[in-house]
Amino acid sequence: MRELLRRLSLVPFIAFEISLASFFINILSLASPIFVIQVLNRYVGYGFDGTLITLTSGMLIAGFLSHAFTVVRVRMASAVNVGPDRALADAVLTCLARAKMNTLGRIPPARIHELMNGIQVVQSGYDASVICSVLDMPFFILFVGAVFFLSPAIAIITILAVLCTCLSGWLSMRRGKKLMNDMRNESVSHRGHLSNAIAGADTVRAFGGIGLLSKVLDSQVDKLQEIKRDMVQSGTRAQAVLQTLGMLLRVFVYAVGAREVVAGSLSMGGLIGASILSGKALSVSASFMKSRNMLDQASTMMISLREFMSQPLESSTGTVLQKYQGSIEIKDLGFAYPGSTGPLFERLLVDIKGGDIVVITGHNGSGKTTLVRLLLGLIDPGRGQILAGGVDLRQLAAPWWRSQLMYLPQEPRFLNATIKENICMNCPDIDDERVLRIVEASGLKRYLDTSAKGIEAQVVNGGQELAVGIRRRLALARALAVQGAICILDEPTEGFDPEGLRIMDMVIQSLVKAKKTLIIVTQDVRLAERSDVLIDLSSKPVPTILYPAKDKKSQGCCNESGGESK
Repeated sequence: MRELLRRLSLVPFIAFEISLASFFINILSLASPIFVIQVLNRYVGYGFDGTLITLTSGMLIAGFLSHAFTVVRVRMASAVNVGPDRALADAVLTCLARAKMNTLGRIPPARIHELMNGIQVVQSGYDASVICSVLDMPFFILFVGAVFFLSPAIAIITILAVLCTCLSGWLSMRRGKKLMNDMRNESVSHRGHLSNAIAGADTVRAFGGIGLLSKVLDSQVDKLQEIKRDMVQSGTRAQAVLQTLGMLLRVFVYAVGAREVVAGSLSMGGLIGASILSGKALSVSASFMKSRNMLDQASTMMISLREFMSQPLESSTGTVLQKYQGSIEIKDLGFAYPGSTGPLFERLLVDIKGGDIVVITGHNGSGKTTLVRLLLGLIDPGRGQILAGGVDLRQLAAPWWRSQLMYLPQEPRFLNATIKENICMNCPDIDDERVLRIVEASGLKRYLDTSAKGIEAQVVNGGQELAVGIRRRLALARALAVQGAICILDEPTEGFDPEGLRIMDMVIQSLVKAKKTLIIVTQDVRLAERSDVLIDLSSKPVPTILYPAKDKKSQGCCNESGGESK
């Protein structure tokens, strides 16, 4: 409810107009019972056609005005949510794009998908119909007051029915909230297993994993179906209670009203009018409780979204270096994943000059990709610093730093956009002539020439349907599009055929010639021998630092990290 009031407070003039429209709509809804009372009491009693014509004309005018106010109110109520809904979607997307991976990486992908869908839950919880029903609720006093004017006894019955409706709705809401939480948790787990099964479809087939997969999924489906049955039964019971309350209200209204008609304290027209008014009061309260349930779901989701958006973000502002030459200084760097028994590495000390060739090597799981992510600024170190041009990465403007990095990941993924849009992702203003040169340099031209749409072909499923070599070429083209001072290549020879290896060798030579700082993750001995700095992460916990190109005879006798040189 607080969020609803906040949204209304953002547009006070529109909120006033909606409230005014609600007032007129509810006042005009009194026309129907007044019409019935007057027709039965005056026209039926006296038979004067002029009275009937006047009453009918007045009722038609009231109906037309009520319709007009209702349409206008819905349009204004819809306008209330345009700004907040857009702001919420932008804020969530910004958090998704800029949240630090130290925290974002701990959230399961299925949970993130659920939060993305939660934006629609919030939007539905504060839509025009909900706003209107909330603003209509105070007017139930108007209808109860009108009933009280006709018959105090029927008014008391109406109040009891409204209280029972609110109590029933509150209990149903409590039960529904628990079921929704259970459904949400099971759905997140189920979607996670399904996504894993879809991504690993070949593995399921090749290794006969259908048995294990079926066992896990069947168990989850059974739980989901059980929760769904409980939700359906809970909703059915709530609906049945409302129908029963409506039926009991009519029964008691007519039973009590009939006695008053016989006693002469209430006219027949008054009885029918009181029945219409009491039904209207009950309808308003039932609609409010339904909207209250939607508001509660939206409020719960807003709490989850705010927790998600409270993650620390990469700075979009910060230091921007002029004439940066690609130097990097790593000081006493250490990193450990949460829950691990020890650091992945520590006391890493390296001074990389602009134009140096740096090779990172080590066994599987030694931390090569983690070190790359630290250099990219995707995650923050547990201790120590990474300095670019003498400035800590955490103080640099993240967009500027990424514009300095030509990055080829080991397992590239792409957006579901055209090939050209993926290549130009970090430099959308690049001209077509340079794009064609990049396509040629990355070895992607032959593939594009065989594609019907060429460079405008659509990438689907994150590029997973492309052959490994084509994915690597596309990732290389994306890296080359960035005219940065540093090039980071994670296993650059992996997935390439002999032609691809030749192209990669030419690219590396051109980057060396252009005096770009090269940071290469590889086990290739040839590249290791050509490197200015060799970081061997196999040495634990302190990596070994070698300088092969500096002195091949001595095999690099200087070890700045404190380990023995080799």
